[in-house]
Amino acid sequence: MLDRDPTTWEYTTWLLALGMAVSGGIINWLSRVKTGATRPFNIVELIGEIFTSGFVGVGAFMLLEALSQPPGICAATAGIAGHMATRLLFLIEKTIESHIKKLG
Repeated sequence: MLDRDPTTWEYTTWLLALGMAVSGGIINWLSRVKTGATRPFNIVELIGEIFTSGFVGVGAFMLLEALSQPPGICAATAGIAGHMATRLLFLIEKTIESHIKKLG
């Protein structure tokens, strides 16, 4: 079991979380290239996808680790969250907007 405090995690734990998240983002980008939704040499979009998927995937890994889930589940979820990173952020944004509109 990992320590719940991310400041005490070893580099291998961070590499696992980040590697799974980034690989999920790269797979998402490659699938969009394959379907023609983006150009194969659009490096800016690839870099944006890598950073977004890394951010969301590591966040998902940290969240599940805080909930005492097994490291394998945390890593798998990091990859899935990295794959759907932009869609997940869009969903969160829409949810927050709807709550703000209800208040106002």
